[in-house]
Amino acid sequence: MLPFIIILLLVLPEFAAQKGGVEDNAHVRSEIRLASTTMTRGGKGEIILYLTPNEGIHINTDPAIEFELEKQSSVHFLGTTSLPTNAKTGFLNAGQPIKYSFTLDKNISIGKHSIKGIVRYFFCSDAEGWCNRFVQPIELRFTVTR
Repeated sequence: MLPFIIILLLVLPEFAAQKGGVEDNAHVRSEIRLASTTMTRGGKGEIILYLTPNEGIHINTDPAIEFELEKQSSVHFLGTTSLPTNAKTGFLNAGQPIKYSFTLDKNISIGKHSIKGIVRYFFCSDAEGWCNRFVQPIELRFTVTR
């Protein structure tokens, strides 16, 4: 019985990490947040996304970086408002954030809310020439105060 309990203690944390963890990309570090986590009814919000590739990796802007967010009647997604590109290469300028705007309905309930979805992008190796698509799950929480 004791070996069974030891095995459970070793295996269960791994299953929990896989179920609730956010996928990581070994070649690109991502940081995603809201411009403000406190908003008002009828207000405008922005999702801020930084994608920082490792040395020798770049992020393509064609095909475009895509946000696929769960539809909500009280959140109206406006789309990408800023996609900084390098003028010479056309690749993403990783030093500046990608911005995606939305507005809140005037009748949204006061309290806690969340935005869930994915960001899809392509990254490539400069030296080896391979490219890969990555899907980054996101969940952002905010509070409507008035």
